[in-house]
Amino acid sequence: MAVVAAGSAPADAVALPAAMSRLTLYAPFLFGLLLATTGVLGSTGLLPRNDWFGIRMHVVMSSDAAWLAGHRAGGPWLLAGGLVALAAGGALVVIRPDAANGARITTVSLIVAFLLSGVAAWRAQVAARRVL
Repeated sequence: MAVVAAGSAPADAVALPAAMSRLTLYAPFLFGLLLATTGVLGSTGLLPRNDWFGIRMHVVMSSDAAWLAGHRAGGPWLLAGGLVALAAGGALVVIRPDAANGARITTVSLIVAFLLSGVAAWRAQVAARRVL
């Protein structure tokens, strides 16, 4: 029985698992880096009010004081989501799982990161409303 790459195997050959795509491999790492950076800058008050990064809710963007309070409250949650995604991205790069397991790791880590981002938005909204 011969072992050959998937797609070119004769009938009696064992197909090797398909490699993960670069998007599946690097998406958690890049998303985690963006979230963690935003979380750190927001928590420390170094993230200025802008049109691109941060928690994009009307009440949080309504004033500089609301922006600062919202990001100080939501920043740690953004950082936590970023660290989850960064850990998954690092694990994918180090262990290089097959395509199916890589997709599972990517999916679970991004779902957790998005849920933590939702908690960050909720905490930011509550803190911003207290300031207004």
